[in-house]
Amino acid sequence: MSKPKAFSFLKGYSFSFEDDGRIIEAWFSSLSGLQKVFVDGTLVSTQRSVATETAHNFMIGDNRYTTTTKMVSLSKGPFLCTLSKNGNDIKRQKLVYPPLKNDLSSPAYRLKSLIHFVVIFLASAFLLYIAVAWWQLTPASIYMLFGFLFVIAVSGVAYYMQKFAAETKIVDEEIGELSYDD
Repeated sequence: MSKPKAFSFLKGYSFSFEDDGRIIEAWFSSLSGLQKVFVDGTLVSTQRSVATETAHNFMIGDNRYTTTTKMVSLSKGPFLCTLSKNGNDIKRQKLVYPPLKNDLSSPAYRLKSLIHFVVIFLASAFLLYIAVAWWQLTPASIYMLFGFLFVIAVSGVAYYMQKFAAETKIVDEEIGELSYDD
Protein backbone atom coordinates (compact mmCIF):
# COMPACT_ATOMS: atom_id res chain seq x y z
CA MET A 1 0.00 0.00 0.00
CA SER A 2 1.37 3.41 -0.88
CA LYS A 3 1.84 6.15 1.65
CA PRO A 4 -0.21 9.32 0.95
CA LYS A 5 1.87 12.43 0.30
CA ALA A 6 0.94 16.06 0.69
CA PHE A 7 0.08 18.05 -2.42
CA SER A 8 1.51 21.54 -2.76
CA PHE A 9 1.50 24.03 -5.60
CA LEU A 10 4.98 25.18 -4.55
CA LYS A 11 6.57 21.86 -3.57
CA GLY A 12 4.95 19.75 -6.27
CA TYR A 13 3.17 16.45 -5.89
CA SER A 14 4.21 12.83 -5.86
CA PHE A 15 2.71 9.44 -6.45
CA SER A 16 4.14 6.50 -4.48
CA PHE A 17 3.82 2.86 -5.44
CA GLU A 18 5.09 -0.33 -3.83
CA ASP A 19 6.07 -3.28 -6.01
CA ASP A 20 8.09 -6.33 -4.95
CA GLY A 21 9.12 -4.58 -1.74
CA ARG A 22 10.43 -1.51 -3.57
CA ILE A 23 9.04 2.00 -3.21
CA ILE A 24 8.68 3.75 -6.57
CA GLU A 25 7.96 7.47 -6.31
CA ALA A 26 7.11 9.74 -9.23
CA TRP A 27 7.52 13.42 -8.30
CA PHE A 28 6.34 16.36 -10.41
CA SER A 29 6.85 20.09 -10.02
CA SER A 30 3.70 22.17 -10.34
CA LEU A 31 5.67 25.20 -11.48
CA SER A 32 8.66 24.20 -13.62
CA GLY A 33 7.57 20.94 -15.29
CA LEU A 34 10.49 19.05 -13.73
CA GLN A 35 9.71 15.35 -13.23
CA LYS A 36 11.72 12.78 -11.29
CA VAL A 37 11.28 9.08 -10.59
CA PHE A 38 12.92 7.48 -7.54
CA VAL A 39 13.26 3.81 -6.63
CA ASP A 40 13.93 3.33 -2.90
CA GLY A 41 15.16 6.92 -2.76
CA THR A 42 17.56 6.59 -5.72
CA LEU A 43 16.93 8.82 -8.74
CA VAL A 44 16.39 6.65 -11.85
CA SER A 45 14.79 9.08 -14.31
CA THR A 46 14.45 12.83 -14.73
CA GLN A 47 13.02 15.08 -17.42
CA ARG A 48 11.33 18.43 -17.85
CA SER A 49 8.02 18.52 -19.68
CA VAL A 50 4.85 20.57 -19.72
CA ALA A 51 2.96 18.08 -21.89
CA THR A 52 -0.37 16.68 -20.71
CA GLU A 53 0.95 13.11 -20.93
CA THR A 54 4.48 11.98 -20.06
CA ALA A 55 6.24 8.66 -19.52
CA HIS A 56 9.41 7.59 -17.71
CA ASN A 57 11.04 4.25 -18.58
CA PHE A 58 13.53 2.52 -16.29
CA MET A 59 14.80 -0.95 -15.45
CA ILE A 60 14.90 -2.74 -12.10
CA GLY A 61 16.74 -6.01 -12.55
CA ASP A 62 15.16 -7.82 -15.50
CA ASN A 63 11.90 -5.87 -15.26
CA ARG A 64 11.07 -2.87 -17.44
CA TYR A 65 8.99 -0.26 -15.60
CA THR A 66 7.14 2.77 -16.91
CA THR A 67 5.41 5.54 -15.02
CA THR A 68 2.89 7.37 -17.17
CA THR A 69 1.27 10.59 -16.05
CA LYS A 70 -1.80 11.99 -17.74
CA MET A 71 -3.45 15.31 -16.98
CA VAL A 72 -7.12 15.03 -17.86
CA SER A 73 -7.87 18.72 -17.16
CA LEU A 74 -5.55 21.33 -15.68
CA SER A 75 -8.38 23.22 -14.00
CA LYS A 76 -10.63 20.33 -12.92
CA GLY A 77 -8.29 17.35 -12.65
CA PRO A 78 -7.70 14.55 -12.15
CA PHE A 79 -4.03 13.78 -12.72
CA LEU A 80 -3.50 10.07 -13.32
CA CYS A 81 -0.23 8.25 -12.68
CA THR A 82 0.05 4.63 -13.83
CA LEU A 83 2.86 2.22 -12.98
CA SER A 84 3.49 -0.43 -15.63
CA LYS A 85 5.71 -3.48 -15.31
CA ASN A 86 6.85 -5.29 -18.46
CA GLY A 87 4.13 -3.54 -20.49
CA ASN A 88 1.23 -4.32 -18.12
CA ASP A 89 -0.43 -1.65 -15.98
CA ILE A 90 -0.16 -2.80 -12.36
CA LYS A 91 -1.06 0.22 -10.20
CA ARG A 92 -2.67 3.61 -10.66
CA GLN A 93 -3.17 6.64 -8.49
CA LYS A 94 -5.01 9.84 -9.20
CA LEU A 95 -4.77 13.31 -7.77
CA VAL A 96 -8.33 14.53 -7.25
CA TYR A 97 -9.24 18.17 -6.76
CA PRO A 98 -11.97 19.00 -4.26
CA PRO A 99 -15.37 19.78 -5.78
CA LEU A 100 -15.91 23.42 -6.69
CA LYS A 101 -18.19 25.30 -4.32
CA ASN A 102 -19.46 27.59 -7.09
CA ASP A 103 -20.52 27.07 -10.68
CA LEU A 104 -17.99 29.31 -12.41
CA SER A 105 -20.18 29.73 -15.49
CA SER A 106 -23.32 30.85 -13.64
CA PRO A 107 -24.44 34.49 -14.00
CA ALA A 108 -24.77 34.80 -10.21
CA TYR A 109 -21.13 33.82 -9.67
CA ARG A 110 -19.95 36.20 -12.40
CA LEU A 111 -21.97 39.07 -10.90
CA LYS A 112 -20.53 38.32 -7.46
CA SER A 113 -17.00 38.31 -8.91
CA LEU A 114 -17.64 41.59 -10.72
CA ILE A 115 -18.91 43.19 -7.51
CA HIS A 116 -15.80 42.00 -5.63
CA PHE A 117 -13.55 43.42 -8.36
CA VAL A 118 -15.36 46.80 -8.35
CA VAL A 119 -15.23 47.05 -4.54
CA ILE A 120 -11.50 46.24 -4.45
CA PHE A 121 -10.83 48.72 -7.29
CA LEU A 122 -12.81 51.52 -5.57
CA ALA A 123 -11.12 50.83 -2.22
CA SER A 124 -7.70 50.98 -3.88
CA ALA A 125 -8.57 54.21 -5.71
CA PHE A 126 -9.86 55.75 -2.47
CA LEU A 127 -6.70 54.69 -0.63
CA LEU A 128 -4.57 56.25 -3.37
CA TYR A 129 -6.60 59.48 -3.14
CA ILE A 130 -6.19 59.58 0.65
CA ALA A 131 -2.46 58.84 0.36
CA VAL A 132 -1.86 61.61 -2.18
CA ALA A 133 -4.33 64.34 -1.16
CA TRP A 134 -4.86 64.00 2.55
CA TRP A 135 -1.75 62.32 3.96
CA GLN A 136 0.48 64.08 1.42
CA LEU A 137 2.77 61.09 1.14
CA THR A 138 5.91 61.27 -0.93
CA PRO A 139 6.14 59.07 -4.04
CA ALA A 140 8.53 56.72 -2.19
CA SER A 141 5.99 56.32 0.63
CA ILE A 142 3.21 55.65 -1.87
CA TYR A 143 5.33 52.91 -3.46
CA MET A 144 5.91 51.41 -0.01
CA LEU A 145 2.16 51.54 0.71
CA PHE A 146 1.34 49.72 -2.52
CA GLY A 147 4.17 47.26 -1.88
CA PHE A 148 2.59 46.50 1.49
CA LEU A 149 -0.84 46.06 -0.12
CA PHE A 150 0.71 43.78 -2.75
CA VAL A 151 2.24 41.60 -0.01
CA ILE A 152 -1.17 41.40 1.70
CA ALA A 153 -2.82 40.39 -1.61
CA VAL A 154 -0.20 37.72 -2.35
CA SER A 155 -0.57 36.38 1.20
CA GLY A 156 -4.32 36.05 0.66
CA VAL A 157 -3.81 34.16 -2.60
CA ALA A 158 -1.23 31.89 -0.92
CA TYR A 159 -3.67 31.18 1.92
CA TYR A 160 -6.41 30.11 -0.50
CA MET A 161 -3.97 28.00 -2.53
CA GLN A 162 -2.82 26.24 0.65
CA LYS A 163 -6.43 25.69 1.72
CA PHE A 164 -7.25 24.25 -1.72
CA ALA A 165 -4.15 22.04 -1.67
CA ALA A 166 -5.09 20.67 1.77
CA GLU A 167 -8.38 19.40 0.31
CA THR A 168 -6.66 17.77 -2.68
CA LYS A 169 -6.20 14.03 -2.33
CA ILE A 170 -4.14 11.33 -4.00
CA VAL A 171 -6.16 8.12 -4.12
CA ASP A 172 -5.39 4.59 -5.29
CA GLU A 173 -7.40 3.36 -8.25
CA GLU A 174 -8.02 -0.26 -9.12
CA ILE A 175 -6.55 -1.66 -12.32
CA GLY A 176 -9.02 -4.05 -13.95
CA GLU A 177 -8.11 -7.65 -14.62
CA LEU A 178 -6.25 -7.94 -17.88
CA SER A 179 -8.04 -9.83 -20.63
CA TYR A 180 -6.06 -11.71 -23.26
CA ASP A 181 -8.98 -12.53 -25.59
CA ASP A 182 -7.93 -12.80 -29.24
